[in-house]
Amino acid sequence: MKSELTPKENLLRTINFGDAQYIPFEMESTYEIYHQDALFYKGNGDGHATNWIDTWGVRFERPDARLDGYPKFHPLQNFENMGTYKWPDFHSPELMKEASRAVEKIDRNKYLVMGMNPGFMFVRSWLLVGMNELLMGLLLYPGKVNYIMDRILEYQIGIAKRYIELGIDIVQFGDDAGTTKQLMMRPSLWRHFVKPRLKQVIDVYKNADCLVLMHCCGCLTEIIEDIVDMGVDILNPIQAGANDLATLRRKTQGKVALYGGIDAHRVVTGTPEQVREITQKTLNILARNGGYIAAADQTLPFPEENIEAIKETVRLFAGR
Repeated sequence: MKSELTPKENLLRTINFGDAQYIPFEMESTYEIYHQDALFYKGNGDGHATNWIDTWGVRFERPDARLDGYPKFHPLQNFENMGTYKWPDFHSPELMKEASRAVEKIDRNKYLVMGMNPGFMFVRSWLLVGMNELLMGLLLYPGKVNYIMDRILEYQIGIAKRYIELGIDIVQFGDDAGTTKQLMMRPSLWRHFVKPRLKQVIDVYKNADCLVLMHCCGCLTEIIEDIVDMGVDILNPIQAGANDLATLRRKTQGKVALYGGIDAHRVVTGTPEQVREITQKTLNILARNGGYIAAADQTLPFPEENIEAIKETVRLFAGR
């Protein structure tokens, strides 16, 4: 008779396509820690904030506390102010103060420590310049884009080294690059500007035996082999309405664990029975041969009964 795995052990086996005993729901048995700027979409950590400026000088507004903020001012708009802009300092003593305090309280026997790091490369670039300006700049001002991304790369490598010093087990970085139909840029441009820099930071984590969770919304079909090639261990959120799930599973099987994939629109608007149906369909595609973590493909205020419908379906599928 097999001994019962702890949730932590089961999650690790799932990520590594091992003999897991059940399908994890979301990133169970992980404990999230945040560096100073990792909550820039959420009021810099203030859940009641409606206006704020992040470490990079980007101003955000949030009219509804249930939502993330959206940028209203880009400090390098139109690629101006590059000569006088003050880049954030990854050596700052404040940067990891709260993260360091959090790590000290974590039971490492029960939890994997996950360092959170959204706005990684492409996202941070457009937050600094503006989306339209950055996308045009990829073609019109490649030298300026390279300069900005190199400075962001320097910062992200600094973050990586400091997270590693804290002893994290997993890093979760976010770098949305897709729309619901395709990438926001030609795949060749993503491979030229973004991929090599992501790979450099990923290598820092991987060389320290740290697992890498990449969050990238939208259609990723054109770059899924690149994501595998970069050494990503877990890919999220696997948007059902933007990707062919079977294709993503086939190209990542045995290489990258998939996390998400359950259509969030259905989870928000559907009945529990409809949610069970779409969850079962998703499990049949993504979970048959391991390497799958169950979750909706976006984080939204879901009806509680629909979340329970997902959990129930996952338990029944896994024989629990």
